Amino acid sequence: MYTKPFLNSSLLCGVALGVATLLTGCGEANNDKLSTQFASVADNHVHPEQTGFNLTPVHEMSVNAAKGYVLSSHVLDKQMGKLCQRYSEETLQAAQQAWLQSMHSWMKFQGREKGSEAALALGWKVQFWPDKKNTTGRKIKQLLQAETLPTSQGIADQSVAVQGLGAVEWFLFQEKKQLAAPKYCQLAHAITGNMLTTAKALEMAWEENPWQDLTPQLALAEYLGALNNQLDYTLKKLTRPMGKPGQPKPYQAEAWRSQTSMLSLKASVEALHQLYLANGKGLNHLLIESGHEVTANRINQRFELLLEDWPKQNSMVAMMKTKEGYRELINVFNGLEYIQIALHDDVAAELGIVMGFNATDGD
Repeated sequence: MYTKPFLNSSLLCGVALGVATLLTGCGEANNDKLSTQFASVADNHVHPEQTGFNLTPVHEMSVNAAKGYVLSSHVLDKQMGKLCQRYSEETLQAAQQAWLQSMHSWMKFQGREKGSEAALALGWKVQFWPDKKNTTGRKIKQLLQAETLPTSQGIADQSVAVQGLGAVEWFLFQEKKQLAAPKYCQLAHAITGNMLTTAKALEMAWEENPWQDLTPQLALAEYLGALNNQLDYTLKKLTRPMGKPGQPKPYQAEAWRSQTSMLSLKASVEALHQLYLANGKGLNHLLIESGHEVTANRINQRFELLLEDWPKQNSMVAMMKTKEGYRELINVFNGLEYIQIALHDDVAAELGIVMGFNATDGD
């Protein structure tokens, strides 16, 4: 039995609702809707337009991240091709490493619900999660039983469960020995080919700045929304598999087949930190310019400490099997929740933002 640690009700329920969140709803919102959800900055606070606040730095980050994901997808497709030409421990490991790099590249967009609508629509094609019922494995086996395997173009017409990172992980880690069989490798290569096509579509979708016409107030609302969406998603990646103390749900962990769930979670936190800083022109800078350097430094230092003290284990499933490992996961949760509360309570008050409710509240 586990000794019950300090843990809020959201974690005990295994649902990352957390504290009341920053913004209302999910996905893209028009300016009129946004203006009803977010009051302009109060007169006794610094107005965003006084600082010239805009989302150009965030757009530039998104463009560069999309280019990085295209590159990693290209390498993955190339390594999968080499693996299919000559199956060996060396080519297998090269493909596995390429998959891990693609996974980490994707973390910069994972959970994003603000920005280009075309880009947001591609999310499920890139990653199907959680896969607690092994939908990916079942769908792939159905495809393998067919007389004719789909091409990379044909994969785009299949279930999203077989189109992205999770499907390639199934081949490279769970069924890695089967890749020596031409039929298995042919299908895996078709999936990586489709992933490269999706990556290029993501890059094209981010070419235009979706925030270029927003007022400073609406730009700030969108930016905080992007931060909150990704933070909320990151918390869900942690709390869903943790379940209740002593009752984990390992098959809800991300990347459980490759036993790298903690690596992808860390990549998500690193992406959040980068989004918070936005190359020196993000929320951290805005808080300092507005006279709230203490809050800015406190949030930034929390990110740094969280990453510096990150658990050594790569597998969340392995950590959940021990009391010590579970406590380490709770420490990660507490660090992320600290940032979430600071954004909701301190940042909102200091920048004079009227908060709404998240779409999941009350579910």
